[in-house]
Amino acid sequence: MTNETIIHSPLTFIGCGSAFHTELGNNGGFFYHDRELCMFDCGSATFERLMRFRVLEGVERMTVVLTHTHPDHIGSLGDFIFYSYIKMQPAFTAKLRLKAPQSLLDHAKQILIGMGVEEGQVIWEAVEEGGTFGPYQLKAIKAEHAEHLECYAYECVHGAKNEHFYYSGDGKSIPVTILEKISQQFYHTVYQDTSYLDYPGNVHLSLKKLEEIISEDQRAFICCMHLDETFPIHAVKEKGFRVAADYVVQ
Repeated sequence: MTNETIIHSPLTFIGCGSAFHTELGNNGGFFYHDRELCMFDCGSATFERLMRFRVLEGVERMTVVLTHTHPDHIGSLGDFIFYSYIKMQPAFTAKLRLKAPQSLLDHAKQILIGMGVEEGQVIWEAVEEGGTFGPYQLKAIKAEHAEHLECYAYECVHGAKNEHFYYSGDGKSIPVTILEKISQQFYHTVYQDTSYLDYPGNVHLSLKKLEEIISEDQRAFICCMHLDETFPIHAVKEKGFRVAADYVVQ
């Protein structure tokens, strides 16, 4: 795979950087479905980028699926909720649906109410078995990330198109069940939190570890995201991986 090769991605990214990589913006993938914006997370820089890149043009409703509550994943969610409720038509009706497993949803709700978000300004929906996300069946998978913080990855399955993807959120490992599906080429794309830094206690999956667990013939299915400031994008693409920087909205 060369630097010039760009494979179709089910997701576009509003940003693909880690918390401190302000140039790339906070990590978050999205897609459109029947005038709905379907997006993972809404970090501190995300709302500004939604407006700057006119991502909301033609959108009538929004769904945001949460992976966890670090600021680079929910930091401007309150702004997005207020904007959708007040400025988008019809005004003063809830048009943004917030989805997560019940316990994470409850925690996010506490945070947002503390910001002044009111009960009826957003639609709260727990992710349960058989749930959907646009045209996809959505399954939440517990993720290993920061200690004492509830975090989730998500599997999205589109039976009609046979286009399935896995979205890791922030995570320091890939579950064995997901690795098995990668080996079976089940996923069109695996969007994986990947850090160039490798040190004891890292709560993100390092590039070094990713190279150890993903064989060269499987790397075209892996799209590295949540990139830190020193992440060597071109070198990683030369190793056969895809990089979310190729799919950032312009």
